Amino acid sequence: MRTMKCSAAFLRLLAGGVLACYSLSLPAAPVVLLEKARLAPSDGAPDGGFGRSVAIDGNVAVITANNQQATHGAGEDLLGAAYVFERQASGAWIQTAKLTTGDDGDLYGIDVAVGGNVIVVAAVFSGLAHVYEKISGSWQQTAVLGSTSGSGSGFSVAIENGIIAIGEEEPHGAVLYQRQATGWVRIASYENGFPLGDDEYYSPRVDISPNYAIHGSWGFDSDPPHLSTAYIYKPGPGGNWAQPTVTALTQPNGPPTATGWSRQVMISANTALIEGYVFRPDANGQWRFETIVPGASQLDDDEVTILGFAGAYRYAQLHRRTTSGDAWPVRAELAASDEARITSMSSDAGRALLASYRSPTAAAYLYEVPSNLNRNALVEDTFQDGDAVGWVTTPGSTFAVATSGTSRFYRQTNTTGNAAALWQTTPNNDQSIQADITPRAFDGADRWFGLVTRYSDANNYYYVTARSGGGIHLKRMLGGTFTTLGTAALPVTIGATHRIRLEAVADHIRVLVNNRPVIRVRDSGIAGGGQPGVMMFRTQADYDNIVVNENPAFTAFVDDFQLINFDWNAVAGTWNRVDTGTTWVRRQSDLTGGARLVTIGETLGDQIVEADLRPTQFSGTDRWFGLMARYRDDANYHYVTLRTSGTLQIRKLVNGTAQTLVSVPFTVQANVSYRVRLEAVGSSLRVYVNGVLRAEAADASITPVASTAGVAMYKTALDLDNVVIAQP
Repeated sequence: MRTMKCSAAFLRLLAGGVLACYSLSLPAAPVVLLEKARLAPSDGAPDGGFGRSVAIDGNVAVITANNQQATHGAGEDLLGAAYVFERQASGAWIQTAKLTTGDDGDLYGIDVAVGGNVIVVAAVFSGLAHVYEKISGSWQQTAVLGSTSGSGSGFSVAIENGIIAIGEEEPHGAVLYQRQATGWVRIASYENGFPLGDDEYYSPRVDISPNYAIHGSWGFDSDPPHLSTAYIYKPGPGGNWAQPTVTALTQPNGPPTATGWSRQVMISANTALIEGYVFRPDANGQWRFETIVPGASQLDDDEVTILGFAGAYRYAQLHRRTTSGDAWPVRAELAASDEARITSMSSDAGRALLASYRSPTAAAYLYEVPSNLNRNALVEDTFQDGDAVGWVTTPGSTFAVATSGTSRFYRQTNTTGNAAALWQTTPNNDQSIQADITPRAFDGADRWFGLVTRYSDANNYYYVTARSGGGIHLKRMLGGTFTTLGTAALPVTIGATHRIRLEAVADHIRVLVNNRPVIRVRDSGIAGGGQPGVMMFRTQADYDNIVVNENPAFTAFVDDFQLINFDWNAVAGTWNRVDTGTTWVRRQSDLTGGARLVTIGETLGDQIVEADLRPTQFSGTDRWFGLMARYRDDANYHYVTLRTSGTLQIRKLVNGTAQTLVSVPFTVQANVSYRVRLEAVGSSLRVYVNGVLRAEAADASITPVASTAGVAMYKTALDLDNVVIAQP
């Protein structure tokens, strides 16, 4: 069964011998974007913490590096630095400066802002904001602000249109400075709200736009309470910031206590973003609550783009405002090609800058966001319908749909030379193809099987080859000449199934094996066009579960429980992080009923959920454990159960009612670890245990809505480890 059909039931339009195919199926998931450029410090950021804070404006990007703890006096004093990258006429981003003060321990780089030719770097433990301007082609320090009480505390900084805003702890509020002939002059001080009575509270967050300034307030639990509030300042007549109109906004339908709402604030020309709450002024200039954007962090000055975190997931979500203005749906997911977990972000005019300051590799990621974020939907062919409509084979190939038991697949049997089959989609520049491939025979030494992308003719394409003698190679055929772009180790055995994926997305050319990247290169030799497909040389092989889409796959979530985190929601059961003596696991010990653990945050579209599940005790008969995918709420999700009654079942829960989609024999034992993988791709559901496909089913009711994933069991104690959630 296919996820997507061509016309009503594959409309065939033969034109010049080419099969044209039109997709009519599920809506596409958000586009996944990989970085346009990877920004790395020239000195490797020796003190660590690269990506502590980031800012981008036009052709200037700034990334700070400081791994010092945010508690004053705790841990090692570090120098800190701000690295400046500028876009060249060629389009390349080059480091042009490293900014620092020479003073250890002031937490230089806790925040950063850039506007035009001005950079502001906060240094909270010294209470200072360092200002740099580009003069005669080089970045020079021109001011140090905040040296006296009421002049800024150096924790939060912003700049817009030549005006710098700095948060102030006491008196609580914000301070504005403007560049004048004599230097940077304080033009306004705002005192509103209450600080948090905590040693790690240094000032409210601030932001500024051409029309408004904003800062937050933690609030104070008095009688009556002073609620958490965001204060918006509109300059008075003639742009007088010293005599503003002030608007105080509290959390819509919030509790009657000080909760810290307004810890994160941003403002643009006519939009305010406060802890994910979007406000806009009405026709009378009164600020009105519009909607909530979960995880929102950065508001672009274009007023239609918001960047946000995806809960526990490793990527950023890009929300774009609808033309009606009443919603900000997720339109793109921004992932790092090296799978770094994003911790900081900034956005400006179609560009996004992301970083991961906890990553062992110092790097930030620059994205060019296209105005058109429409993508074709994912296509999957499992060959369960018994035909190969949509595939066109090259001369000399012998492909046919074959059957083994209840499974069908695409088999190629000719071993006299090259063989290939191409999927006849409309040619697109971005192409990814994935398949479960089982070699059946090799004719001679150093034979291979694999996949192709951007195949325009026999002389031009990218391809990946799994070699009969072992190893996997990424190659480019350009003008009839092949070049090896990268290699990796891979044991290859006759009769063993290999999950292989080849991607050509922009100039990112990647190979994944078993959902993990093994080869990554940047290459623009073949810019786009052509078709994806399967290919082999003097090899008989079976292809199954082929997935074709325009997005790169990426690992959205990983947890091996070696570190304490708050990425999980224990819906039911008793869960604890436990040291087994050899590793850390998440242990569920309640045997009285059901137990479920789900990740915090949501992803869209297709999911591959994988984990080590080790049941330690069962209470009663027909008890079970398994994984959940596309978890919308506790009454709606797909799941797999490994049962003590001797079966493995793929099931779904709809509005609290369970339905078994398929059941196959399978034996489980206590104190045995099972590597279980549940795939929900298109309308297909598949379960692998210890790398072997055990069951598959189809559910046409699947829709790509926001969902999460997790683990479930019934009257079973279990140790959970090595959880991975990926998107194909």
